[in-house]
Amino acid sequence: MLACAVGVITAIGCQTHRNFSETVSNDTSSIDAIMQMVDAGAPAITFPDASTAPRTVRSIDDFASLQYRDMSLQETIHTALQHSQVMRDLGATILRAPQTVVTDQTKSLAELDPQTSIESALAAYDAQFYALGKWQNNDRRFNNRFFGGGANAFKQDTHDYVFQLSKRTATGAEFAVRNVIDYDANNATGNLTDSAWQSQIHAEMRQPLMQGGGLQFNRIAGPAAQPGIYAGVLIAKVNNDITSAKFRQGARDYISNVINAYWDLYFAYRDLDSKRDALERSRETWQNYEAQKSSNRKAGASEAFAREQYFRFQSELQDAVAGKLIQRTQVNNSTSGGTFAGQGGVLASERRLRLLIGLPISDDALIRPSDEPLNAPMTFDWDSISVEAIRLRSELQQQRLLVKRREMETLAAKNFLMPTLDLVTIYRVRGLDKDLAGDNSAFNQLGTLDYQEYEASLELKLPVGFRQGYLAVRHAKAQLARELAVLEEQERQILHDLSAVVGESDRAFTQMETNLNRYLAARDALQILDANRAAGLPVNLEQLLDAQRRVTEAQSRYFLSMVEYTVAAKNVQFEKGTLLQTANLFLVDESTSPVLLTESRNGASSVPDDAS
Repeated sequence: MLACAVGVITAIGCQTHRNFSETVSNDTSSIDAIMQMVDAGAPAITFPDASTAPRTVRSIDDFASLQYRDMSLQETIHTALQHSQVMRDLGATILRAPQTVVTDQTKSLAELDPQTSIESALAAYDAQFYALGKWQNNDRRFNNRFFGGGANAFKQDTHDYVFQLSKRTATGAEFAVRNVIDYDANNATGNLTDSAWQSQIHAEMRQPLMQGGGLQFNRIAGPAAQPGIYAGVLIAKVNNDITSAKFRQGARDYISNVINAYWDLYFAYRDLDSKRDALERSRETWQNYEAQKSSNRKAGASEAFAREQYFRFQSELQDAVAGKLIQRTQVNNSTSGGTFAGQGGVLASERRLRLLIGLPISDDALIRPSDEPLNAPMTFDWDSISVEAIRLRSELQQQRLLVKRREMETLAAKNFLMPTLDLVTIYRVRGLDKDLAGDNSAFNQLGTLDYQEYEASLELKLPVGFRQGYLAVRHAKAQLARELAVLEEQERQILHDLSAVVGESDRAFTQMETNLNRYLAARDALQILDANRAAGLPVNLEQLLDAQRRVTEAQSRYFLSMVEYTVAAKNVQFEKGTLLQTANLFLVDESTSPVLLTESRNGASSVPDDAS
């Protein structure tokens, strides 16, 4: 019977304590060890590998002689995913607000939350076992025999035992099966026996007929819900889906930042090439005019102009090697996917890429991009990409889920406009005898079902005016109206941002063609001037120096517009919610936490599927 189940349940319950000494005993060795570290200021236990000193512009003698590690964009993304326990960004959020950082545990934390998860909501319907044992001895005198059971001195020993198993249902009902055993031994003169055992079996049901009842309310709000506090299974499911969408958003932003940093580094190398070529040209010009100055064939001013240009290009080359600590291309700098910043600096850009993809901040070899930017024209089908953006963007998915949650909360709130009316029924079987078990015992009489009882009742509770209920409904409707308004504005914002990056893509492509023509024209002009000078024809020095500057600037602008075009094309995929698919990535939702994996196709396509 229920008494037998007590031992089984108790034994099972004890097995759940993996370390009994750490749960209920007075052994404080574990917490003492932790507090020793706290009192010591929580010193570092391990240190990351920082054996390689960072490269700087002063520590590099010959940039061309360094070791390089050529990496494709696909390999860079693979490397990032292998070290993506934390979805890194370039704003040091991990230091400023570490609790907001998306990690590979984000979804599992939501699924394992003991207060708001689906399992937590389901736990309200778990069967509950309750047991009570009570022992009492009474020894007293009475002035009236009536109160002492026929005697002035009353002595009594009592035992009370209760074993109950209860469970809630999805309709709001609560069922309970209860075994009540009591033992009474006293000296009352009217007793049949000196002591007696009584055993009862109760079957009880409490069903809410109005407020708190019904499948819809309990699935939304959960049992014993309060106005404005809804924690049912369906609400938990929506919250879990919102967390999944946030994880996808974090993964998308992370991959976007990796791609941005990759093309930042590509441009840094190309910008370095143009500055290095410019420095070499200016050195030759300076040496030529310096030789002419020593032979008194040219005035010293010409040599000084050429020397100034040389050191100007040397300064620009130093910046192209080292870079400056300023904001680079990253998510949400002017556009959601990141507007190309156009800042050079190989060492700074390489460190940023290493930070994002999880490699040591400094190494023996410098990372060097091996992929080339886009240079083919693309035309986007606006009807198609606008529909994709509204359908696939993570932010809109989260907001639409929030709207659905508010709709469910509105339905649940209307339940509080009804009074509380509960139907309570109890069926009871009794047995009484001198012994608890065996022949002529309470259990034996209980089994005969000779003594049966039944009772039913209705309990009504009606708040006059339903003030709180009406507040709950109005509040839920106001929240729903707000979320719908936010959703509408989010859709308008996303369409605006999508149209902006489509326009940016066309602008960057046009600029790429224009800057290519500009570079070719500047190069032709410089070649003509160099040819005239080599032939001994008179050449205007200022015109020559200006032509050298123009070639360098035009070459750098051409590569800049190429990268701008590539980043803009990536941002179109970002805005319409297909960046992960375009990079051949998909989410695998395992038992607890989702992870990013790559498909077995070759390469991360830079050309959108809906572009021609």
